Amino acid sequence: MIENSNGGYIALAFVALVFFGLQFWWLRMTIMNGRNQRVENPEDQMDLIKKRLETIFSKSK
Repeated sequence: MIENSNGGYIALAFVALVFFGLQFWWLRMTIMNGRNQRVENPEDQMDLIKKRLETIFSKSK
């Protein structure tokens, strides 16, 4: 009998492909969410950032 010894390599390659695919998906979604939250006026954007930081730090206390 001849055994196939490449099964482990195939499984490892499959896991690596899934891992890198999820990495690219996560990066794409993060970039898209950042673009969707942009504000035209820079002053409004600063106010938005300040409000977010205030909510983050108020929750951490």
